[in-house]
Amino acid sequence: MKNSQRNVSSRPKASGSDFEAEKENTQELGREVPVGSADYLAPETLNKALEYRSRYGYKAVVIAGGTDVMVDYFEGLTEVSSWLDLTKIAALKEMKFGPEEIRLGSMVTHLKLATDPRVGENLPLLAEAASEMGSWQIQSRGTLGGNIVTSSPAGDTLAPLLAYQARFVLGSVSGQREVAAEDFFTGPKENVMNQDELLLEVMIPVSRERTLSRWKKVGKRKAVIISSLTMALLLELDEKDVITGARAAYGAVAPTPLRAEEVENYLAGKSLSEVSAERAGELAAREISPITDIRGTVAYRRQVTRDITVEALLDMQQG
Repeated sequence: MKNSQRNVSSRPKASGSDFEAEKENTQELGREVPVGSADYLAPETLNKALEYRSRYGYKAVVIAGGTDVMVDYFEGLTEVSSWLDLTKIAALKEMKFGPEEIRLGSMVTHLKLATDPRVGENLPLLAEAASEMGSWQIQSRGTLGGNIVTSSPAGDTLAPLLAYQARFVLGSVSGQREVAAEDFFTGPKENVMNQDELLLEVMIPVSRERTLSRWKKVGKRKAVIISSLTMALLLELDEKDVITGARAAYGAVAPTPLRAEEVENYLAGKSLSEVSAERAGELAAREISPITDIRGTVAYRRQVTRDITVEALLDMQQG
């Protein structure tokens, strides 16, 4: 693995002078980019998008849904000389449901995730998280890939993706590589992507038949909020209700979304009925590393992490 790099595609600082060399050679990129202008790139194929990404790197700001980058742009927080708009690439909007694996294109919207019955049936944590993502307008524009690549610890879909053991397919003109969700995020708004790569799709293994899951989101109001913290808890059970697999993922409680290994190790191998929800909650509160910010203090986040973990497990035990 190469050294991790800051994902700066949504917040570059580049002046127009940086593009003079590219402008002199735009004929290599095709007729859709006229000589003297590299302001707006709107490829209709994945190959062309990867070609642009290879040539421009972070100098061309990627637009997926635009719900993050356009806010920064209009508030003057981001200087933009060139855009790479992925909205015309149909291949990135596909969803495929196989017997062993589900594949979600990076341009699938939160609204699609929240309303498609196949997602609700197979990936309820992700469907619930998407349904609570901002307003309906944000859900209709914002994309799964955008939430991942922005890499905010508070991104609502990230804890569910960790719980589902998702893998991200990154593509460049040199080929593709897969990165496990838990290895992708390296810091607040930082990830392992290289500047010539695009996120193409998310691959999620199909869960076992006997699976219990709970999603929790806590914020300062009941709707249209940035998360103070999130939790995605998933348990796999055998025919005797013994927990054969446990994944407890949390967001907005550390520099990156994380899986609480102490909680998972405590739960695994126990019958669901013999689990102490209070013990699991205490382990979760101890394992996170929150900060104090405008959405909550360290003490608040530890207490709420404990409480929602306890609540989720008690709910599972009560059926």
